[in-house]
Amino acid sequence: MVALTLRLAILSALPYVLVFLVDAMPGLAPAWDFANAAGLFGGVILLLLFVYCGRPMSRPYFDGKFFMVLHRDLGYAVLILLALHVGLLLVDEPLVVDYLLPSASLPMLAGTLAALLLLILVPISLPAVRQRLWRHHLRFRRWHYGISSVLLVLLAVHVIGTGFYTGACWKAVLWGVITSCALIWPLLPRSPLAPAEGHRRRNTGGLASRLCAGLLVFVLCLAGGYALLTNSDLPL
Repeated sequence: MVALTLRLAILSALPYVLVFLVDAMPGLAPAWDFANAAGLFGGVILLLLFVYCGRPMSRPYFDGKFFMVLHRDLGYAVLILLALHVGLLLVDEPLVVDYLLPSASLPMLAGTLAALLLLILVPISLPAVRQRLWRHHLRFRRWHYGISSVLLVLLAVHVIGTGFYTGACWKAVLWGVITSCALIWPLLPRSPLAPAEGHRRRNTGGLASRLCAGLLVFVLCLAGGYALLTNSDLPL
């Protein structure tokens, strides 16, 4: 559990450090920078959903419920970060609504479409809904992966195309490479789980929920720290 917590923290923080803190751009306003950092963290956790996709893993040695809840609650965290990203930008600068119109630029349209897909994908993935739409779980998984892949590509177009925080060529390439790896990851053959002594720990869904809540608080603290630091007189 400790190893998984550290992996999630490092995998969430590393893209943030590379995109926001290396060759850093000047701050625009605390609310604006916090909203954009929250949006980036939402994108990073969305990438992690392709790795932690609900299938049991060798470690931690927990039952399948843990990994299903982990995937679900990471998705909820992405929704919260999306709401903060869009909501704070609209409150801080109402003219941002122009970026949501059909006349907006391609990167902004891609971001809007990605947000709409996410708002559709989360509810139709809930067990009560998906069992009505797809009787066979394999068919649901194919549709889920397909829609999620389109969402991830649209996200990449949005992140790279806006260009302010990813203006450096290497940052755009980095995000493209990470996106490609995330898309390929679920398709890679999985080796059978190594047998271990004893039974998997059961009733661990609550642990997964607390882990996701802790990760959300962690990334929000990083986003807040970035917004304060980049708008201060301290060198970034």
